[in-house]
Parts: sequence; C-alpha cells; structure tokens
Amino acid sequence: MAPFRQFVALTIFMTYVVILAGSIVRGTGSGLGCPDWPQCFGQWIPPVDISELPADYKDIYKINGKTIADFDAFKTWTEYLNRLLGAVLGFMILWMFIKSFKHRDREPDLPWYCGGLLLLVSIQGGIGALVVFSHLKPFIITLHMILALLLLFCLQALRKYCADLENFGINFHADTKNLPLTKVLIGLGLVQIVLGTQVRETVDHLMRDTGAATAETIVDQLGWVFYIHRSFSLIFVGVMIWALVRLYRHDVTGSGFKRGILLLVFLLVNVGTGIGLNYFGFPTTLQPPHLFVGVLSMGLLFQQYLNQKGTLIS
Repeated sequence: MAPFRQFVALTIFMTYVVILAGSIVRGTGSGLGCPDWPQCFGQWIPPVDISELPADYKDIYKINGKTIADFDAFKTWTEYLNRLLGAVLGFMILWMFIKSFKHRDREPDLPWYCGGLLLLVSIQGGIGALVVFSHLKPFIITLHMILALLLLFCLQALRKYCADLENFGINFHADTKNLPLTKVLIGLGLVQIVLGTQVRETVDHLMRDTGAATAETIVDQLGWVFYIHRSFSLIFVGVMIWALVRLYRHDVTGSGFKRGILLLVFLLVNVGTGIGLNYFGFPTTLQPPHLFVGVLSMGLLFQQYLNQKGTLIS
C-alpha cells in the first residue's frame, strides 16, 4: 500500500502544478491562446510564428461568431502547455485506477473510488474544452476552478485513507474542539475563491472585452462583488487567528498548530497580493500568485480537516 500512497502523493503534487499552470493562463490572459480543442490552431504541435497560419486564421477560428485576437506565440504555448500538463495528470489518475485493482482484496472499494476520480478528471477536461468553446464564459471558468479543488480534496482524502489502512489498528483521535472551526474556514475559503473568480472575470470584461476601464480606473468599476471579496479576506484572516489560538491551547493532532502557522502565512501573502492587485490595477505578475496561494491555503485547510477528523476508516 505504501507505493500506491506515494503515487497518490505525487498525483497531488501534479494537481498543484496543473492549477499553477492554469493560474498563469488566467493571469496572462492566455485562455484563448488556442482557439480550438483538443488541437491548437488545428495542429497537435502549435505554431510558433504567425507565418505558420493562413492569412484568414481569425475568421477560420472564430469562437461563437467572435473573431479571435491577434496570434501571440507566448499565449498560445502557455495555454497549450497547460493542456499538456492536464493530460499528464489524467494519465496519472488512469494509472492509479489500474493499480488500485492490485489492492482490491484488502480494500474492495478502492477501484470504485479511483474510478470516480478518473470520471472527475475526465469531466474536468470536458469543462476545460467548454471554457474555450464558450469564449471564456465566467460561470464555466468558476465551475472549472471548483472542480479542480474538488479533485484536489478527493486525492488528499485518498492519500489519508491509504495512510489509515497502513496504520490499521492505531487509534487516531478526532479533534472535536477544533474541527468545527476548520469546517467554517473551508466554507469561507470556498466563498472567497468563487467571489475571486467573479472579480477576475469582471476585470477581463471591462479591460479586455469592452475597454471600458483602464488600470487606473478598474477598481472604481468593479462593483459590490469586489468589495465583498476584499472585506471577506479580513474576516477570513481574523477567523484563522482565532483558530490558531485554539490550536495553541488544544492541538490533538500534534502538527495542527504548525500547519496553522503556515496557513496564516499563506493567507497574509494572499492578502498582500490582493492589496497589490487593488492598488496597481491588477497587473498580470500578481494574478497567478494570488490565485495559486489561495489554492495552497485551501489544500492546507483540507489536510487540517482530514487530520482533525481522525481515521477515515469506519
């Protein structure tokens, strides 16, 4: 079981890499770098220069009747590398599903769980295609982000379950005092991510699609969702500090307080990048770290939840 658990851990790492690549795609505005799917400009190896495309490529690769932007090799390859990394992740989960049958005598439900993960990553790939075909429709992008987090959480739960199988018979005490507050933090984090994706799409709409705002005027035009997202971050940090105090006084897991300190650091970095986005007109250099550190925070929070819950074996 140990090699299988280690492969699950490697898959979790790869999931983070794919999410990081996706955040770079979003931050650099490369979502339509490839206007078709699964190929890119009708090719399995994307072009590196506009001379490799037909003169009327903008009309050929229209999306929902909308003419695409001028060819940009950087954006094209940024998007395509994100797709390749997603494909690698998909094959890793396929391999995990195949390997799970080796352990079905000990844990009959393991292939079913891994099969569910395979279905989930397949759906995620389909949603990724819809992101392109819908011309970056905000709801689809938000759904894409939520499914990525769900996949991450499911993989983390699988890793914890495998660890519990290896340590079967050891009594892992649940941290009933801190577990409810961790659930609240996870809920707050999910709300923040949904609000953040909506803010990001509003920025794209005003600065890229309509040209109604510039870096100097964008904040004044973002509306109530942005102000809720900004204020919510302070509430999030406040609740985290409260949870940290409780962990300092009573930490059943032994590592909960240390993980809480790291989580608070991540949250402060996230707030810092958010302040930078606010005051510097949403520069592309700050958008990927803002999103990715938020995802890292959610991963740490969910791991905290799993540890505080105790053993996952009923």
